This record gives sequence, structure tokens and C-alpha cells, in this order.
Amino acid sequence: MGRILDISERIILVLLFAAFAWANWRSEHLANLLVLATEAMTVFFILIRRQAFSISAQPVDWLLALGGTMLPLIARPGGQSFAPEVVGIVAMIGGAVVSAAAKLSLNRRFGIAPANRGVQRNWAYSIVRHPMYVGYFVAQFGYLLINPSPWNIGLYLAAWSLQFGRILREERWLLTDPEYQAYAASVRFRLVPGVF
Repeated sequence: MGRILDISERIILVLLFAAFAWANWRSEHLANLLVLATEAMTVFFILIRRQAFSISAQPVDWLLALGGTMLPLIARPGGQSFAPEVVGIVAMIGGAVVSAAAKLSLNRRFGIAPANRGVQRNWAYSIVRHPMYVGYFVAQFGYLLINPSPWNIGLYLAAWSLQFGRILREERWLLTDPEYQAYAASVRFRLVPGVF
């Protein structure tokens, strides 16, 4: 069953990414390519990830993870920007850099559903426990500033809600591992130092 879920997850992700890439490649805002690059890294690391030591079989965990990851891939260019384009570009660049640092830190430990592929304590993961999600939130906010259609606003609000639920469920899963418990004790905050 785990193998079927793994293959299905990869196929769906690649198909959604292909549609997202096509829509953004043709958009009038070249800045949209920044989020496209961030999402391309996600797909790449999902395709080359290593086998998990353990993985959650809880349907809620899978729904939150898949929804939080895949909903942003159905965002589309469009809408009249209500902020200077440079603000959106700076947010996308900042988010892309943070997300890339987190993905490179994890390398082949990257996954979608809560799984234990070994605890990463270095680089971006020495600052907060979920730097990749920080990068996603910032980059996606930048994309939304440049493409503020009602569709994208609703989509990102739903995706971000799922991501917060995903973080809490992922933590619950990972905290069953004594090594992750020690890591969580040394890196106290999930997303923003001193806040959460």
C-alpha cells in the first residue's frame, strides 16, 4: 500500500506541476518564474527522495500534506496587482531563497506526508524547525501580490490553513522519535523565532 501511495503522490504532483508550469511560463509577469523555480525544486526532490524509516498512515496527515503541497499548484496568473510589483518580486525571491536553502539542507530527506527520513539539524534547520514552510508562505504571498485574483486568494488561504494543520500533525508524528524530541528541545520554534 505504501508503494502505491508513493507512486500516486509522485504522478499527481508531476501532472499538477506541469499545468502550473505551462500557465506561468506563458504569463506576462516574468517574476512568476521565481515561484515556478521553487515548485520545480519540490518536484525534483520528491522524485529523488530516499525511502523513509517510517511514514504516517493517518489519512488526515496525508490530506493535509497533499492539500498544502498541491493546492498552490492550481494557482494561476492574473488579477490586478494592488501592491507595487517590486514588493511581490522581493517576497518571491526571499521565499525562494529560504525554501531552496531548506530543500538543499534536507536533500533526499524531503517528502510530503509526515515521515522520518532522518533528522536534519544543520543549515536552515538550525534556526527554525520548518524553514521550508516559511519559504513557501513568503514566496506564495509574493505570487499572490502580483496575481491577486479571487481564485488565488481563496486558494492560498485554504492552502496556508492546511499547511498550519500539516505542521502540527507532522510535529505530532515526528515527536514520537527521541532524536526529533532532542532536536525540538534545542530548536524551539517551528516557523518564526520567538513567535511560533
